[in-house]
Amino acid sequence: MGLPLLKQAMTPDVLNLTWRRLRREYTPWSVTVSRDQLQQHLLKHILECREQVLSGRYKPQPLRQFPLQKPDGKQRILSAQYLQDKFVQRALLIVLEPRAESLFHNDSFAYRPNRSVAMALAKVRERVRIGQAWLVDADIKKFFDTIPHRKLIKILKGFINDAQAMRLIETWLCQGAHHLSLLRTPRGISQGAILSPLFCNLYLHGFDMALAKANIPFVRFADDFLLFSRAKQDAVKAMGFAKETLKDLGLELHPQKTRIVRSSPSVTFLGEQLPNP
Repeated sequence: MGLPLLKQAMTPDVLNLTWRRLRREYTPWSVTVSRDQLQQHLLKHILECREQVLSGRYKPQPLRQFPLQKPDGKQRILSAQYLQDKFVQRALLIVLEPRAESLFHNDSFAYRPNRSVAMALAKVRERVRIGQAWLVDADIKKFFDTIPHRKLIKILKGFINDAQAMRLIETWLCQGAHHLSLLRTPRGISQGAILSPLFCNLYLHGFDMALAKANIPFVRFADDFLLFSRAKQDAVKAMGFAKETLKDLGLELHPQKTRIVRSSPSVTFLGEQLPNP
């Protein structure tokens, strides 16, 4: 039996790789330790962090918050992690990502190693070329803001067999929650957190597999996706199937950003025009 997840993430090899990925960031290490102070005693702070994680004493830092003026004059609050939390999350990601990659569907392209927007668009053009030119051009409404924690945690527990790691992850999720339903169910994950993209794909993995099982061709890039059909009536059915499947996940299609169209240069996906059939 292998090491528990947190112990794997705290091995010297993983910690060294983690620091190489983050060393160019100049975010403060914590509330009390600046980036310069970290650099002066780097090994000491990393080893202290490791010991706290392994002993169960590690507590995530409060999020740093910054106001952002939107074009309509309203303010949006952006949240950012201290470097110490980024460090722990990055170490976990290094361990979790290969496991997740063995699960994910081939037509999911966002937030994955060795995948890109260009690859997603190539797949779209290939599907249109073979005659799957009727599209459901879809967007999930406020996806990151509305992921229900209870359902996400259930999915994560099935993937992460480490109670200590899950307790830490649940603490981070509580930090990122910024929407409560009428039933006061916590929802939403922080878009700036290092683990959030992985959680996005894990949460929508069931959706991907449901589409595949229903023989509905798709290309998904995070919360934007296309469903492909040879006939308009099949596209209508595919959209209904997607709507119901997302409903089971506590999500919904964006009514203003979801439509049935035939592929043409007037249709854009991931910023690029689509071809004529």
